[in-house]
Amino acid sequence: MLRRLWSAELPNPGRLEEMKKEAQAILSPDVFDGARFEFNKTLTQKFALNHTVFMGSSAMPASYEFGANFGDESVLLASRIDMAGRLNGRVNCQLSDSWLARLQAQVSPESPSAASSLKLDLDYKGSSCCAGATYMGGGLLGGHYMKSVTPALALGGEVFYHLSKHVRGGGAAARLLLGPKGESVATAKAGSFGNVELAYTHKVSEKVGLATELQYYHGQVCTFGLGYEFRLRQATFKGLIQSDTTCSAALEERVSSGVNLLLSGQLNHKKKDYKFGFGLVIGAQ
Repeated sequence: MLRRLWSAELPNPGRLEEMKKEAQAILSPDVFDGARFEFNKTLTQKFALNHTVFMGSSAMPASYEFGANFGDESVLLASRIDMAGRLNGRVNCQLSDSWLARLQAQVSPESPSAASSLKLDLDYKGSSCCAGATYMGGGLLGGHYMKSVTPALALGGEVFYHLSKHVRGGGAAARLLLGPKGESVATAKAGSFGNVELAYTHKVSEKVGLATELQYYHGQVCTFGLGYEFRLRQATFKGLIQSDTTCSAALEERVSSGVNLLLSGQLNHKKKDYKFGFGLVIGAQ
């Protein structure tokens, strides 16, 4: 039994933070308000530039963002900066086949101490397990581990400790593949502060997917969401219905080679909150 648990034939479960990636892909439609235009230009195989223009809406002023990306087999550098001077940067460095170092940083000239952030990650990827350590600006240390115990089941856990506030905690997680081809994925995560996250994804066909998620925070709030995705030959449509009566939908359609049309909408009659977005992506992959 122990030899089977640690067998190299078991699949790699991925990082704990990505264990519900199938559900998040469906439950996160690209919703925005107003008009948005993106221009992507690949200069070389390793270097690309992108420009994003927001025309603004009644709740959001017009803005512009500039981005630059560089990447090869071992290093990825990505950055974005807006007109207010807020800079977001990301660095991924593949140290070896098993080790990956990641850095994310944000710097704002408005309030450097309050708006700036830093996150460092060091990940290890084994044949049937994933482990990692995290440091976040402000003194938060964390660690996580995920292990496949059968071809369909992976178990894991995480711990964290805040250096200045002396707060510690942790959680346990599980990921289960269902169906003869693994077309369904169920995940569960429970934390030491009473928080519970449940997610389920079902691939109805090559073009249709369904997902649902429940998040419970002890003594605070409980939220629920149901999402769906349709992949057509030239378009992808996503929809989301949430427990607070918010309904969202997004459509991305390839109108020609390298040009995508974006349409999105979101409404909440209870809060009288309405959004509608129109966009174009030029230079889409």
